[in-house]
Amino acid sequence: MLNKVDEQKYIDYMLAKLPDVQRGGAHKLKKGESLWGLAKKELNNPKASNSEISEYMLLIAKLNKLDTIEKMNGLKVNDEIYLPSVQSKNAAVKAAKTLTDAEQTLADIKETLLNDKTLHVTQAYPKSIRMFHVYNHYTNEKTGYTTQYHPVISFSLDKNGKFKDASFEGKNNIYSFGYDYDFGTDGEIKQHGTFRRIKHGQIDRQDMDVLKTRLEELSQKAVIAY
Repeated sequence: MLNKVDEQKYIDYMLAKLPDVQRGGAHKLKKGESLWGLAKKELNNPKASNSEISEYMLLIAKLNKLDTIEKMNGLKVNDEIYLPSVQSKNAAVKAAKTLTDAEQTLADIKETLLNDKTLHVTQAYPKSIRMFHVYNHYTNEKTGYTTQYHPVISFSLDKNGKFKDASFEGKNNIYSFGYDYDFGTDGEIKQHGTFRRIKHGQIDRQDMDVLKTRLEELSQKAVIAY
């Protein structure tokens, strides 16, 4: 997880970025409910990505003036939460779908990097190449196949220990083997391994800062892979 200060900065950025929405109906929180769970339920889409759920959760938070981590985590049973109007909800979902495959995949990867407690990291050998691989636990719902080494993202650092570049696989799986996309410090997402380096998206500055910070943190927890 990001530290509390960085997490609040990210929330501030996202709340400023999200549109103002009209108030719809109200919902009284039940025992065990959270903003995340409420957002997931209201989207009513079993295929909704983590990034879509996260953005809709923050949209609900903005509507209810829950602008700090403490306010979001301090909700209690029977607290009344206003939900965006149907029109606002549909507009938010439509906006999320304008992302390219590369941008949507990376948005989901960012949520995984911030919230998945099964993450573990290996550093490639020799250490001098400063290459790291991030994995998590994964179960295929259709086949039941389970692994603790599901690849999330690979990245490298420069000689000063700062983020240099990263590679990841897209949801559309351009290549049957290996990664589909790369990105560097400029935030441009390009197709992996192609001569012309076709651009598939752009990471905005705040998201880039979050990714760089989190990957540099994860590098400190890496185990050497011989």
